[in-house]
Amino acid sequence: MFKPRTIFSALTAIILAFAISTQIYIQPAVAAGGTCNPTVGNLPICPSTAPSESASFVDPTATITNPTNITLGEKVYVAPFAELNATNAPISIAADSNAQDQVKITASGTGVEIGERVIMAHMAIVKGAAKIGTQGSTGPFTDPVTNTQFSNTVSETFLAFNCEIDGATIERNTVVNFLARVGPGVTLPAGKVVLPGKNVTTNLQATSGSLGKVVNLTQADVALMEGIIEVNEAFAKGYTDLARADLTNVTGINYAPVTFFNSGDLPQIGGSPTRDPNYRNRIIGNLTFQDSLATLNNKLANRISLRADEGEPFNVGQIAGMANDVVFHALETTSLTLGNGIGYGPRALVHGGRQVVNGVANGPETSIGDAVGLGPNSVIFRASIGNRSAIGQRSAVFNSTVAPRTHIRSRTIYADNGNLILPVEW
Repeated sequence: MFKPRTIFSALTAIILAFAISTQIYIQPAVAAGGTCNPTVGNLPICPSTAPSESASFVDPTATITNPTNITLGEKVYVAPFAELNATNAPISIAADSNAQDQVKITASGTGVEIGERVIMAHMAIVKGAAKIGTQGSTGPFTDPVTNTQFSNTVSETFLAFNCEIDGATIERNTVVNFLARVGPGVTLPAGKVVLPGKNVTTNLQATSGSLGKVVNLTQADVALMEGIIEVNEAFAKGYTDLARADLTNVTGINYAPVTFFNSGDLPQIGGSPTRDPNYRNRIIGNLTFQDSLATLNNKLANRISLRADEGEPFNVGQIAGMANDVVFHALETTSLTLGNGIGYGPRALVHGGRQVVNGVANGPETSIGDAVGLGPNSVIFRASIGNRSAIGQRSAVFNSTVAPRTHIRSRTIYADNGNLILPVEW
């Protein structure tokens, strides 16, 4: 269905060779205070001379526009096919933050300022003049589940899958849920969580739970964020170590870094361990594909990131077709099982995780049956999708088991086995 560009591998090899050679001659731009600019001499390790324990890592597939106007702190991880565009205004990302696969940051006005310990999950979008996690209270907050008070002094901020921040201020100790949006001029205060699919356009909507857009932060939210930060710090170090051993280790089809949560294996494609640094997409770690590499080459489009570098293994049946910008990932200690004949629409995300049952994540893991269609910008997380089902565009299935032959309409949040069904409002 999708025809690859046959010259891509050759071009990748030429570009990689050029990047390697220029590192000899270009003096890295290093700013004060443990920060750096991701110029050619500071890619993929930023700054190039930093020890692995403090270095930031920028995947070679990421698009960095106007790097002298971009500043990265220590232990930042920029994942495959992320885009940082500082053409019109500066971008700063402080220490211990991450921009995951397909994240897009486009700065304008006074620019985009990302604070410490900010999670920008797969396909999140930040644009305009925005501040994320740079200010706000550390508590105490009242947990709405346990009705107890807690503080979080080493704070996190979480922008979840496919959300959008457009010229807004998102304070620390907040969550903007998947497929949600916070609009221009709005401040989301500390201790608030935007519900999935909601479009927050006023400060009143951002603060008042009675309007149905936000709820209060929980201790479980904080625990999840802390774990994600720890994992992405490990990615910054792990990919830095791989690159220092051999730059071709961090391109194409390749190893995952060896970490406390991952074995660092190669993908198995058509029955054989496969490493192809010149491949146009990023396929990483313990994935097993039923298709051969030649067949995948015809079925997969471009800018695809299939990362079994956290959770593993991923078992992938024969693929019907995979459009641009698809992402696979999984929480640590979880896996993915994907059936035969699945069609993956553009910017579809399939994310592993166990369903939460009575407050504990010990339910079924993410799986998709045979002959399923995933629409553009769809999200599957902590969910099992039955055979011959269809998930509409800009829809999400979360913490649910969906029966065979189910159709989830476009712009719909389907969560907790149908106990929560919300529209995506934008």
